Amino acid sequence: MSDYQVTTVTVSGLKDNVVLPKFQRGYVWNKTKKIELIDSLHKGFPFGALLTYQKSSDQKEKLLDGQQRWSTILDFQKNKASYFKKLEPSFYKEYFSKLNSWILNSENNKITDDEFDKVLSSQIDLSDWVDEQMDKFDFQNKKSKDIRDLIKIVQNKINEYLKVEDIQIPIIRYTGDEGNIAQVFENLNKGGVQLTKFEIFAAAWTHTTIVLDNTTLQNDILENVKKFYLSKQDKAEEYGFTLDGFSEDDLTSARAINLFELGLGIGMLVQNKLPALVTDSEKNINEIGFGILGLTANIDPKKLGEIPNKLIQISDNLEEILLKTDKICRKLSSIFDKLIRQNTNKSNNGLEYQRALTTTYKVLSYFATLWDIEDGSEDERNTIKNIPAYYVRDAIDEIWGNAGDARLYEYYPKRRDKTYIVTPDKQEFITKFHSWILEENTATERFSPQVKALATIHANLTYLSDFVDFGDALQFEHIYPKARVRSIDTGKNVVLGRLGNTMYLPKYLNQNKKIKTLYETDNPQRYSKVIVESFYPSETEFKNTFNELELSNFGTVNKMILDRSYKVADSIVDKLITSKF
Repeated sequence: MSDYQVTTVTVSGLKDNVVLPKFQRGYVWNKTKKIELIDSLHKGFPFGALLTYQKSSDQKEKLLDGQQRWSTILDFQKNKASYFKKLEPSFYKEYFSKLNSWILNSENNKITDDEFDKVLSSQIDLSDWVDEQMDKFDFQNKKSKDIRDLIKIVQNKINEYLKVEDIQIPIIRYTGDEGNIAQVFENLNKGGVQLTKFEIFAAAWTHTTIVLDNTTLQNDILENVKKFYLSKQDKAEEYGFTLDGFSEDDLTSARAINLFELGLGIGMLVQNKLPALVTDSEKNINEIGFGILGLTANIDPKKLGEIPNKLIQISDNLEEILLKTDKICRKLSSIFDKLIRQNTNKSNNGLEYQRALTTTYKVLSYFATLWDIEDGSEDERNTIKNIPAYYVRDAIDEIWGNAGDARLYEYYPKRRDKTYIVTPDKQEFITKFHSWILEENTATERFSPQVKALATIHANLTYLSDFVDFGDALQFEHIYPKARVRSIDTGKNVVLGRLGNTMYLPKYLNQNKKIKTLYETDNPQRYSKVIVESFYPSETEFKNTFNELELSNFGTVNKMILDRSYKVADSIVDKLITSKF
């Protein structure tokens, strides 16, 4: 006997009778895919069925599959004009331009396409909107009726393009055991945009339960879970959904969450306490949160799906897990706030972290190696001292790329095949760094994210404090100014993107012409200490380099930049190995 029923319903028949399970993924379709679906519906092409589950006839149906298609149909119904202008651009442009052409001095006074779209989509009252425009603009000899008629012509064209109410939506209604819904959900999503393992966990772990105690950290977890679902609920409501299975009041009262929600909550906790290494992306948060659950339960990072087998162990030790997580976050934050945080965002008006050398497995290895080390012990002190050096050395070696999960497992506290207790060999570190500069750091113009991160580390460990006192906004600049070099080196022979050609400079200094050196400022003595600590070229070196440039001796210029690259690398290694963090 089949566990499925097949039927069709209209949009209005389904709209108020479907809810979104809280384990459903977010919205992953981009504008192009949405436009393609509406175009297919316009042409009458089949578009796939929605899969639902209805426990009883008096309950609303849960949408298990087809969320992206259904939300796009609802979005079109609400914002028809934004789709129509992409699908029928010539018609849209003709009438939009015609309306604005009626306005006297329309070059300076125009109705925006956003306003036009809203009235076309009936998001605002047509009569009121026309009256507002008549008061706002001089339409010369045109009357309100002329504007209303133009709008109605376009609205009728949009409605003819796709009559949403006439669409017959195929429905496959799952009628089997509710306990199998997670498996059904996973199997159906093996095609199309693949589910992440965390989205599968969200569906598969709904049966697990952990009741949170009333402690500061467990309260934080509870608030993080509520924040996640409230955000998801707001997004669902934008598309006309109700989020099934979530009640903020019930969650606050019962304090019961499942394992997926715990992993998510831990990830959000770490992101809040350790923003230097963990971004606020859902992917990064999940990777960190579930990675920590894995290491606490001693589960191979490749087999995180086995975490529910350790439910009792995790639940019984939850407060200890959170306390250790919090402690390690504070220790790592004290390191990396100093190491990779600086004023380098795009607008150059605030602090940002240069995370290009960071990978999730690398960060989790820090948690793993510190997890069971005794507080205040020599092993802990050495580990804290050495982590910054390994952070850079491992990036140079590129060892956290492929098979990072297998490498992470070697740092687990119950294995300890690898640790950060022993200081890296300095000469080996330098040799590998030089090799990386020569073979990998070869960008012609732009500084790669890795170079920016390394330049930030060098600056934070050496000269940058001498800029801070002046209160100058800083930005990355080419030491040998790009405009000055390229005015002669039009063939781009000089490799300007090397580590040796980048440093932080005051924003006001080079922003406009990008041709000056520090010696050509109004007060070069202001930067005398910076010049020494940053290995900034001397005036004589600049003079010789620019002379060689004029003679098209580009190899000599490249050598000057390469020499400083090696000096910066040596300085970074020395500071990382000798400094106390």
